[in-house]
Amino acid sequence: MPQRKQLTWTELRVGLFVLVAMFILAVAIFYVTGGGFLGAKYRLVTYLPEVEGLTVGAPVRLDGVEVGNVETISINTEPKGPARNIKVAMQVSRKFESYVRTDSTAGLITEGLLGNRYVSISRGLTGAVYKDGDEIPGREEKAIKQIVERSADLTANLDAMSVQVREIVDGLKRGRGTLGKLLTDETAYNRINTTLVRLDNIVARVEGGQGSLGKLVASDEMYQRVNSAAVRLDTILGDVQAQKGTLGRIIHDPSIHESAKQFLDRGNAIVGDVRAGKGTLGRLAVDDTLYNKWREVGTNLETATARLNSNQTTAGKFFGDPQFYDNLTGLAGDLRLLIGEFRQNPKKFLRVKFSIF
Repeated sequence: MPQRKQLTWTELRVGLFVLVAMFILAVAIFYVTGGGFLGAKYRLVTYLPEVEGLTVGAPVRLDGVEVGNVETISINTEPKGPARNIKVAMQVSRKFESYVRTDSTAGLITEGLLGNRYVSISRGLTGAVYKDGDEIPGREEKAIKQIVERSADLTANLDAMSVQVREIVDGLKRGRGTLGKLLTDETAYNRINTTLVRLDNIVARVEGGQGSLGKLVASDEMYQRVNSAAVRLDTILGDVQAQKGTLGRIIHDPSIHESAKQFLDRGNAIVGDVRAGKGTLGRLAVDDTLYNKWREVGTNLETATARLNSNQTTAGKFFGDPQFYDNLTGLAGDLRLLIGEFRQNPKKFLRVKFSIF
């Protein structure tokens, strides 16, 4: 009889290790590819415009919670628009079935700026629950595109800014503008240096007590004056508190308060009498008779002046008629001639004739 080969413990241990490793590998394969022996799953389909960076087995997440993985990725033969270029089939765990509804959407999310991509499903709240094989609406991932577009804009802006900075630096090197002249022109440097030297001299003079500002800083004369004024003011306040002088009496003497109060009371009484129409001032303040009289006088004056301006009365003709003025002028001339003749030959006018019967 042939002799039976005996298995050693080492060989048996190696075989068991290989079986366990194969079992673990099979579990991992089923888990990645969506096998159902680790939990019930169902299939959902979505259509996306592009899936660059997405791989089979990539995670499927519901509001950030991993609920399944990507089963297959294929090109849609009947796209009906650029938004349905790629067909993505997913395996989703049954225990999350109630959270994926007809108001949910599926889209791609990139982890970080250049990380891996995965399918993100938004949680549904009001729609009906999807069944196995249903299509969930896809949405375009706009974040990465916006980042890329903004990066391009930022790069363009940086390029333009670098050109402008280069031009500014070149202008400064050539001495353009105020700052360029300050950097390249020795005249400005010399002026600034001279100004600093003068400022240093002024500070030295101030520290030495020269000039008005130096005396204010270095001399205690102003301090003594201020201190003396403060002492005098304190003395005055002490005298006021001691009821000395007129101000002290005004502040502390109650009779002055009573006199002021009586004066105010009398003033209020006089104002009350005026309002009540008492006395001459009261009648002037509240009685309309005087006002009406003055109004009548004003009306009469207005009428009289109107008549004077009309040249219809004697007084009006006296002020406004030129013929009257001419007559007065002629009369004055005749009188002047008569007086002249009288002075030259008074006998002519003083001749007396007597006749006797």
